[in-house]
Amino acid sequence: MSFVGVGVGGGGCGGQDVHKFVEALQADFKTLSLETKKKYPQIKEACEEAISKLCTAGSSQQNSVYYTVNQILYPLVQGCETKDLKIIKFCLGMMQRLITQQVVDQKGALYITNALWTLMENNIEEVKVLQTVTLLLTTNTVVHGDTLAKALVLCFRLHYTKNPTIVNTAGATIRQLVSLVFERVYLEKDSVSSIQQQQQQHQQQPSGSPAEPEGGGGGQDVQTFASDAFLLFQDLVQLVNAEQPYWLVGMTEMTRTFGLELLEAVLTNFSAVFHESNDFRLLLKERVCALVIKLFSPNVKHRQLPAPSNGNAPVPAEKPYFPISMRLLRLVAILIQKYHTILVTECEIFLSLIIKFLDPDKPAWQRALALEVIHKLVTRSSLIAFFCKSYDLKNHATNIVHDMIAAMGSYVRYSLINASAMLNGQQNGMASSLTALSGNNQCGFMFRGAYLPLVATYAPGVSKAV
Repeated sequence: MSFVGVGVGGGGCGGQDVHKFVEALQADFKTLSLETKKKYPQIKEACEEAISKLCTAGSSQQNSVYYTVNQILYPLVQGCETKDLKIIKFCLGMMQRLITQQVVDQKGALYITNALWTLMENNIEEVKVLQTVTLLLTTNTVVHGDTLAKALVLCFRLHYTKNPTIVNTAGATIRQLVSLVFERVYLEKDSVSSIQQQQQQHQQQPSGSPAEPEGGGGGQDVQTFASDAFLLFQDLVQLVNAEQPYWLVGMTEMTRTFGLELLEAVLTNFSAVFHESNDFRLLLKERVCALVIKLFSPNVKHRQLPAPSNGNAPVPAEKPYFPISMRLLRLVAILIQKYHTILVTECEIFLSLIIKFLDPDKPAWQRALALEVIHKLVTRSSLIAFFCKSYDLKNHATNIVHDMIAAMGSYVRYSLINASAMLNGQQNGMASSLTALSGNNQCGFMFRGAYLPLVATYAPGVSKAV
């Protein structure tokens, strides 16, 4: 239920709802006034002034709650500064009711965000702070620009506290709000399209008709939400790249794994934003792809080398980190599946790097991750056709499909050779292998006298190397 427009032309049932809401607010401020009477007289005076303004707002249609809210927020902000848990909980509850009724404007949203920031810095009521931020951003669209950035930074800061409950709640809140920022881009696009249609219709009217459509000034900030989304995505890339953000001022910590998860979620669910906007496409090509190639470096350079025979320790090298490698390859799979038409050259590089992951001297988990990505790609016939047209059939391009097939063939041969070497030490030639094959009645592979089952089964209680 919204009271935003009631003060201008609302009446009837809407007026009764406003009257009930004003009465409820007055009762809440009287309660807060009694709670702060002895210890915080300045808050008591601010509450009495808020009650007076609400009385005026309730009796005058011209001075509705929407135009009074910034003044009545003052005692609530003061209450959040007291560090008294009882008063803070009560003030946050009142803020949430004001937000839910959609009577908070941009200035009021800034006041609330500043109050929540103070609570975050003092480690007070963190979960309720996150709930209030979520309400503030999801109930309406008044929060954007620097205020939105501050609200997001607040959530990121809480995500890296020591309390696991707060960490999990903040992580879920961040994922929801990042998606919300990009969902607003679609809403903005729809509103711009409707405004342009109205303008075209009015331009086609006879000269005697009014030229300006009703509400024609609504399109003056048509790029507000797209700008927020662009700045957010740009800073996520900056943070994953261990660089300072431009827009999310105040960030103190950001793990690369969490950043990669957020980038993956955005690129998975909002591909239309990047396909339709030149700015987003440029950001994808110049920043995201460069970041992916940079993070690929430890995985490509790493080799599983045997220990030197002379007793000297091997030269330490930058090792790949499984959590990052796993998320990185998931991100690469999304880039190839959803953005190959606008990242033709970049996808050629990505595919070549993935194929190198299948080399025999790579760790087994790296080869497994690469196989998972390749499986996702080869199951889509349209992608294979695109790879052939864009790479294999070009004179000066990499034979991606050919190299992919050759790498998978080498991987299978290498796996069977290893299995043959292992199983030959345990079985007596072909006869025992065939006996095991027929006895188990199980599909598998036979290579150089060694049988490799399609599904490995082990006796319970016996540990096996993976």
